[in-house]
Amino acid sequence: MLWLARPPYLRWFAAGAILLAALSWDLSKRQTEPYPFAAQTITRGEPLGDDNIEWREVRVGVFPVVDLTDASARVDIIGGTPICASVISRAVPLPSGWWSIPIDLPAGTPEGAAVRVLAPDGQAIIGIVVRPATRDTFGSVEAGTVGFPPASADTVARMLARGDLVVLVEQ
Repeated sequence: MLWLARPPYLRWFAAGAILLAALSWDLSKRQTEPYPFAAQTITRGEPLGDDNIEWREVRVGVFPVVDLTDASARVDIIGGTPICASVISRAVPLPSGWWSIPIDLPAGTPEGAAVRVLAPDGQAIIGIVVRPATRDTFGSVEAGTVGFPPASADTVARMLARGDLVVLVEQ
């Protein structure tokens, strides 16, 4: 007689204990820390500062600590998004008057690295990596950005347009 079996008191007790533990965990006061969030949409390359960042209290350990000193947005950041290390980059200072050009760079080329571009006449043009190439989880690669002196930026742009650009990276 199935309908006369004893009710599952032990299972009811276990379910109640789990619910009580979850409720007490959720209502407990845990330590918090301020963490930066985008106050508005931040475009790629825009410096991060007090005008576009808001600090919100989050529980300690939810996000890794991020240093925002001299940081700029590596990608477009939508307002309300937490600002983590993967979406910021350190601004590589270029000398005054230099031009930055998007160029396909080898993976792992760091910001600030020196690169050489070979001109058709054999002359080497020195550049500085401003932003390295990035690869997303789907495998598509976004070109990096390299800064060049004003005297040779036109030559590099012409070589890039013709498709005969050779980039040497210092390792």
